[in-house]
Amino acid sequence: MKAHLKVLWFKAEDKAVEYSKLDIFKTISKLFYTAALLIMCTVVFTILGIHSLWTWLKDRYIQRVRTKNNVETVDEYSANDEYILPDKVEPGDVDPVERIRKWM
Repeated sequence: MKAHLKVLWFKAEDKAVEYSKLDIFKTISKLFYTAALLIMCTVVFTILGIHSLWTWLKDRYIQRVRTKNNVETVDEYSANDEYILPDKVEPGDVDPVERIRKWM
């Protein structure tokens, strides 16, 4: 029985090699690869599209909440116009706490 199975196995293998040399097999394999790449590209494009749509909606929501609450955007690196800063503070004139308060 084992010998008969081995013979059948090798005959099937020979048929597979014979069919794989046909042009139709090459065409089918190229179509399969093309379909696989199309599916992968579609999945990646869908994921990127959902991500960009999500960030756009999030930014739009934040913008609406800011305008609804009248929150002003503040520049973190410069003082507001209503603060008047002294040109120069002498080190001996004011104690350190008052000097810091003047600059804040």
